[in-house]
Amino acid sequence: MLTKVTMKTITLVTLWVLSSVTMMSACQAHNMQTKAALQKVPPHEPVIIDNQDALVDAEFSLKINNVVVPYNVFSLFVLPEEVTELEIIYPQPDKRYELYENGAKVQKSEDLTWHWRAADEPGEQQLTIKSQDGDVSMTLNVFVMIPAEEVQGGRLKYYHIGPYPDESEVTDKNMYVEPNGFIEVTKANQEKRLSPHFKLKEFTSKQRSGYPKFVYLRAPLLLKLEMLRREMNMNDIPVQNMVIMSGYRTPQYNRAIGNVKFSRHVYGDAADIFVDNDGNYRMDDLNNDGAVNIGDADVMASVIAELNKRSEYKGLIGGLGIYGPKPHRGPFIHIDTRGLKARWRKP
Repeated sequence: MLTKVTMKTITLVTLWVLSSVTMMSACQAHNMQTKAALQKVPPHEPVIIDNQDALVDAEFSLKINNVVVPYNVFSLFVLPEEVTELEIIYPQPDKRYELYENGAKVQKSEDLTWHWRAADEPGEQQLTIKSQDGDVSMTLNVFVMIPAEEVQGGRLKYYHIGPYPDESEVTDKNMYVEPNGFIEVTKANQEKRLSPHFKLKEFTSKQRSGYPKFVYLRAPLLLKLEMLRREMNMNDIPVQNMVIMSGYRTPQYNRAIGNVKFSRHVYGDAADIFVDNDGNYRMDDLNNDGAVNIGDADVMASVIAELNKRSEYKGLIGGLGIYGPKPHRGPFIHIDTRGLKARWRKP
């Protein structure tokens, strides 16, 4: 018998109409045979959220251009002065909603629809949607990115990004789309939530540097991570902490660790992940066999396999890599949203 949460989830995921995603060659293994400095990974800091049941779902879904978001906290990555269409779909009956930018009401374009223009300079803004009773129904943390054209000599404000592949190396420009801008990560904003369970700092490249750092992300990756996390919990695989072992990688860092040039991590829609509820920065024993090995990564992969059977999931289809443990790390899986299935397994 389906619970109310299950029914709501099924209803929401059918609304996830995603914009076209790029396609890449399969992401290769994360080569950890590099300098010791590159091998060190900071301890995972759990994301602590009170009253999670009340937090995760909004009372409506919000269509952001062509991406539909069912959560009451999400993020928006835009360029200066970029116009974004925001449309509430399936609102609560007999409820009115208003959009506020940093506390000021934004005029509707039509009922339940706004065409919102970002600030003319990079930085951060916040959008909130409130019902007529004044309750905040959804918060969007907006990151106005620094345009990619400002990267000079492979650097942005002294942060080493490195070169993306030259156009002559790209066989299909629709498949290999360079970032159009970068999110500035500072000590002040790194704790901001991008979605209910993931923070900005979890996706930054692991290269050594001071602040500011810069990151590029695509919204479908956040949706896929949240969907996987929820599906696991619904299938009695407890997930309090899902660790992003590797999110965005700059081309410079990607090259330094010996990974392939066209890694999905470089293009902002890939993550290497594992479940770590006990906080030891290793995969948990998900199959309850008394050991932590590739079988636990298989548990996570099996949930992805089931999601792939659903027609409503097709916009999130991508790579799935299963990795066994090594002396310096535990098992994990790789996921991305490249737009076609790619599968590999490395014991």
